[in-house]
Amino acid sequence: MRTFFTILILSSTVTFLLTPLIRRIALDWGAVDRPSCRKIHTSLMPRLGGLAVFFGFCSPWVFFYLVENRVSLVFLEYEKMFFSLAGCSLCMLFLGIYDDFKGADAFKKLFVQISVALVLYYFGYRIESLSNPFGSDWVLGVASLPVTLLWIVGITNAINLLDGIDGLAVGITASTALTLSVINILGGQTMVALLCLCLAGACLGFLPYNFSPARIFLGDSGSLFLGLVLSSVSILSSYKAATATFVAMPIYMVFLFGLPLIDTASVFIGRLLSGRSVFKADMTHVHHRLLRFGWTQKQAAYILYSLSVGFGLVSMMMSFEKSPFLVLIGGLLILVVLGIIYRSEHFSKDR
Repeated sequence: MRTFFTILILSSTVTFLLTPLIRRIALDWGAVDRPSCRKIHTSLMPRLGGLAVFFGFCSPWVFFYLVENRVSLVFLEYEKMFFSLAGCSLCMLFLGIYDDFKGADAFKKLFVQISVALVLYYFGYRIESLSNPFGSDWVLGVASLPVTLLWIVGITNAINLLDGIDGLAVGITASTALTLSVINILGGQTMVALLCLCLAGACLGFLPYNFSPARIFLGDSGSLFLGLVLSSVSILSSYKAATATFVAMPIYMVFLFGLPLIDTASVFIGRLLSGRSVFKADMTHVHHRLLRFGWTQKQAAYILYSLSVGFGLVSMMMSFEKSPFLVLIGGLLILVVLGIIYRSEHFSKDR
């Protein structure tokens, strides 16, 4: 447990110390987010925060080469999978940096995301079956590849789209990663717990600079990176190190990622129903809807943090016990999010 705690502190400390330097570099190089009609901020904001988060995420890995204990031995045993994820994350980081400087259209982003997901699939990040709460698991067979690509690309973009108000994407990612770390520590999945704690620590180290009023943004360099790592470690959560095989993707993952998935689905469905392009940015995300109710950015973030923690607690309990009551609680949380979306539509019309 000391090693786990050390990893969390180390990743958060490195990110916290690096962020002011990255902020200065972003300002000097002109990597800034300018105010516009669909932006909430009113001044130039540096947006290369993803660099600090990436280095914070990777920094604890040096620790594993300097010490020898049970945790470091697990890291070395699955070193190939760790570094395949690091390489793919670096590609996603570069895509985000390119977008932060020059702008990348949706099709370029999608092409890179699918390519990265294919590489991860090759290195073993695969969803081969799905958990069925009512009977035998669903073996995917040839559908494993498209389902895996859909999950990785979908979660990556869902986290990216959450990055609309100060501190939201890093806060939700930290909450989700900490939940996954607890689930995997208690389940004996040391490898996955390591990645989750590295990610959670990096987010927590960045949050003081990104929470409202933010001094630096994640940028696409950060939000795309966070989404890719989260989607990948969630797949690894179904990996059984003892037998070196994957088991079914558990149903609790749907609840764990409930908030970003519902937000993304509602936005895309809304765009389709209104005849707009699904790739055209707007202000129909759940955080924008909370702002229309009159909540401040801080208040909206706290509300969504609370919902994320709620989804996380339900998921954690479901990972150890299949219970209709827990499914009911998870369903109620989903209804709360849907209620915010539905009520904000009528609130806007009434005004």
